[in-house]
Amino acid sequence: MATVAEIMRRSPIYSIGEKESLRSAAAVMSKHRVGSLLVLDKGKRLIGIITERDIILAIGEGVNPDETPVERYMSRKPVTARPEDSIVSAAHKMITHGIRHLPVVDESGRVLGIISIRDVLRHILAEHEFP
Repeated sequence: MATVAEIMRRSPIYSIGEKESLRSAAAVMSKHRVGSLLVLDKGKRLIGIITERDIILAIGEGVNPDETPVERYMSRKPVTARPEDSIVSAAHKMITHGIRHLPVVDESGRVLGIISIRDVLRHILAEHEFP
């Protein structure tokens, strides 16, 4: 059975600090064409994740993206996967929790990579032939 390690993106991993603004987060996402950023503390430990959806929610609520820190809208203690987890298990976590991005961490919680629902779908489609 295929594992998360086989499909996770190891590098580059895009991240931001919790005190950075929502505008900064949106700029990094736009520049790198990604839909989420890992939020790391000063020790580079995973403390959250901020997604496009979070930023849209904030804008919809009328906050000033230049003055609003990421920590206000990030998801704290994000759901994670381990590299040895099966891709099916990772997909189940995504569906169960309604998320599209899953940080991959080792046993000590160090970030090793990230997978997206798109990565999971690419893997599934690569295993099947379509007319």
